[in-house]
Amino acid sequence: MGILSKLFGDKNEKSALDRLKGIVQEAVEGITGEEKPAPAPQTQPLQVGGGSVTPIPAATGPSGFSWGEVMPDEENQFNYSGTYVEYFEKIFRENFPDYRIEKELRGGMKAAVFTFRRGDAKALVVELLSQGSDAYRLRKQCRADGIAYLRYYYDHEGWWNTKAYVIERTRGALGA
Repeated sequence: MGILSKLFGDKNEKSALDRLKGIVQEAVEGITGEEKPAPAPQTQPLQVGGGSVTPIPAATGPSGFSWGEVMPDEENQFNYSGTYVEYFEKIFRENFPDYRIEKELRGGMKAAVFTFRRGDAKALVVELLSQGSDAYRLRKQCRADGIAYLRYYYDHEGWWNTKAYVIERTRGALGA
């Protein structure tokens, strides 16, 4: 069966999006040789980190650098005493003092943009967005202008945005 027939098969079957997700997952598993871990158990959300919401899992599972079912002991956006914007701002200002960092809030607290400048030149643009956001304008503009761009999701389940992860990823984007 070809990819188009898999996507646009019988109307009584799963939606095209569901079938596409399955095809992509199969392709990734074929490339990496690894199966995706079983989905996390359903949980009740817990309000933490100055307004961030994260699930507290019933069971433990595999974890990695800044992701997994169990909150790491390291400082992260969910155990930080302020908002996620304050958390990222603190990390950026403490760890990248050679850059002038400008903050712009967009849509209230729904998105934030941090622009790292060295002199008058933009060195990096960091966007904090909800995982459900479909905003790509800024990323496309940065690409067209040759400016480094990063995106962090503040509400992606299982991603903790630990301090070390944010520092390492941002440093890499800055080429430092």
